[in-house]
Amino acid sequence: MTIFSTARMKSVAIFALLALAFVRSETLMKVTFDPSGVKQLRELSSTIVTVWANESFNDVSVYAKATAPDVVELSTDEILFLPSNENNSRFKANFSIYGTFLGTCNVFLVAVPKEANASAEAPIEKSLLLPVSVIRTKRLADKIFIITVPILVSLIYINFGCALNWTVVKNTLKRPIGPAIGFVSQFLFMPLISFGIGRLLFPDQPALQLGLFFTGCSPGGGASNIWTVALNGNLDLSITMTAISTFASFAMIPFWVFTLGHIIFEDANLGVPYNKIATIAAGLLVPLIIGTLIQFHLPRVSKFLVKILKPFAVLLIIFIIVFATITNLHLFRFMNWKVFVGGICVPWLGYVFGALVARILRQSGCDIIAISVETGVQNTGISIYLLKFALEAPESDIAQVCPVAVALMTPIPLAILSCIFRLRDCKRGNHLKGAEKLSSQDAETPPDTNSRNTDQSVY
Repeated sequence: MTIFSTARMKSVAIFALLALAFVRSETLMKVTFDPSGVKQLRELSSTIVTVWANESFNDVSVYAKATAPDVVELSTDEILFLPSNENNSRFKANFSIYGTFLGTCNVFLVAVPKEANASAEAPIEKSLLLPVSVIRTKRLADKIFIITVPILVSLIYINFGCALNWTVVKNTLKRPIGPAIGFVSQFLFMPLISFGIGRLLFPDQPALQLGLFFTGCSPGGGASNIWTVALNGNLDLSITMTAISTFASFAMIPFWVFTLGHIIFEDANLGVPYNKIATIAAGLLVPLIIGTLIQFHLPRVSKFLVKILKPFAVLLIIFIIVFATITNLHLFRFMNWKVFVGGICVPWLGYVFGALVARILRQSGCDIIAISVETGVQNTGISIYLLKFALEAPESDIAQVCPVAVALMTPIPLAILSCIFRLRDCKRGNHLKGAEKLSSQDAETPPDTNSRNTDQSVY
């Protein structure tokens, strides 16, 4: 009985010590940082942070640590607190933060026993977090990009306003089922699926969530018309849906950003850029209206502009994507399998959803192709433009990774289908040519009566 009681007491004592150690490890260091956050620290530069405390921490060793060591570099030396007043009631210490790579992280202090070091797994105390963001140093290419992109986007929208065939739009809208399917697919399914995929793939990376979400909220891309023609789809329906999605985007993009987007902004501790989004939407509407007015009031000028700008409209979008990629090559560090999965899922699921809904509602084959392509092909140039000017660095730079990934993945299934259709058409063409050749030979060759009689006699 005594042995049992002794064993029980030992177990209780061990449990109490473990509980005490656990409670001790959860102790919060009573310190404050000055500044309370390091915002937009440029790469390859450093800043000094002052730490204030009401004790000297002489019985422990204090070190600074970061949640993302690849973003910032911290000194491995012990942080020493020195008296800041005569009665030794206030102490302060300094440590430096060096920005190494674009991104965000948190810096905090740990207190470990004197005989331990900064890598101790069970610190006695931890401080509150100090948020840190690191941005890139501005280069000439970045300045050129910032200046040229608004100009190029304005040219795209002026060209769209000039080139839009309102007669085709009116005739197509007489059968509104196709455009209605396209609108629902574009502005209901795509924002929801991009939001869900972003939350699933990047739970701890709000910037990438925003990048994928903004891409899903963007209107249909101008390249959708080209792919619709390549796949033998209904071009008139494609043009109409592009027009509807372009005009609707001025209301739908702010709607989704201010509703679902608000959730992501809250997770990232970012304010929703209401004014910037509204300004950008209005800024895109102005060149579109200008192009439309030119078409109605200056038809000759409109035809001239279309003749010049139309061949370059798609090239301008490609240029924006390529320029964004070149000026942000360092962002390929963020290109992991999750980013590529997101880049695949958003457009490819758009193709599938648009085709399924169109099929269920008994649309023709040509209309199914147009609706499917229009749903999946997003205007990634516009999403890059929105992210660049609506968000602050480094979130604006990191978020651009997603639309670039979507742009890379979008044409793959369309190109494969186009090749399959071309091969099929070639085979059909060869068969038709062969059949025509045989029929022409039969028409030119006179019937051989004797031969036919001989053959009949055999049987």
